[in-house]
Amino acid sequence: MNEKKATVRDIAQKAGVSVATVSYVLNDKKGTKISDATRKKVLQIANLLNYSIPEKYKNIDTKKSTYSIGIMYSFKHDTPSRNIEIMQLINLLAERFGRINFNCQLIPISNTSESIAPVSGLDGIIAIDLSEQEFKRMSGLYFIPILCLDMMINDFLFYQIHTDIEGILEKAKNIFGDDFYLVTDRYCNEGFQKYILEAMPKERVLLFSDVEKNNFEDIKGKKIVALGQALGVILLHIINSENLIIVSSKESPICYGEKVHVIYNDIEKKSNLAMNIIMNALEKKFDVKHEYKIF
Repeated sequence: MNEKKATVRDIAQKAGVSVATVSYVLNDKKGTKISDATRKKVLQIANLLNYSIPEKYKNIDTKKSTYSIGIMYSFKHDTPSRNIEIMQLINLLAERFGRINFNCQLIPISNTSESIAPVSGLDGIIAIDLSEQEFKRMSGLYFIPILCLDMMINDFLFYQIHTDIEGILEKAKNIFGDDFYLVTDRYCNEGFQKYILEAMPKERVLLFSDVEKNNFEDIKGKKIVALGQALGVILLHIINSENLIIVSSKESPICYGEKVHVIYNDIEKKSNLAMNIIMNALEKKFDVKHEYKIF
């Protein structure tokens, strides 16, 4: 399908600036009072709309025979299930891109670093659960497609895929009714963390790091939904198995025991969708949605 060619007016509308500002940026006109933030946004939108931008602003050194995808992520010491799922996503993405001869670069992001150096040669980026500050610092360095996994970014420029928490909790209600608690790791991305915390009454959502500090006394004897397989295994030692639902990326786990309920969180579907969106964004064949909720 052929897309309608983007115009300077389209870029100006999406960037929220004047046509003249877009023209100044794209023609690299000197002596204009245009902020770096505005310049970056105009260039990023122009690139995503397949509009020609000055060669010096492109993140390429030489003509490539294949695409290079950067996978950016960060770990926290007190999020066992989150760390395992991130590694599973990285492995799935690297394996799938490897099949089609894409290069994958793993780029850990430290939230203690004051600056992030741009990685040259990238054609697209998949960011997994980065904080708003980390993402803002990183995304301003590139003018290429960026897809966010398990993140909520208030900007239409970036593709976003995240777990459908409401769908998971609806399935849990079919098993336990309304009388259960959700135990989850703390997520780095503030928007996605807020989405999880607001999916249930505040008093029935517990962060694992806080539960651990209280020696699990608060959850004994309660019905629990554990968001993540590592959390589920830990809680199996505290919660009666028939009172536990584990949201797991393993479809038929035998390690939990027969009485444990399992809700399958299909991260393979998430990685496949991420790969397809990035491929489409690079080839610019047709429009796709910018936000997806799946499990």
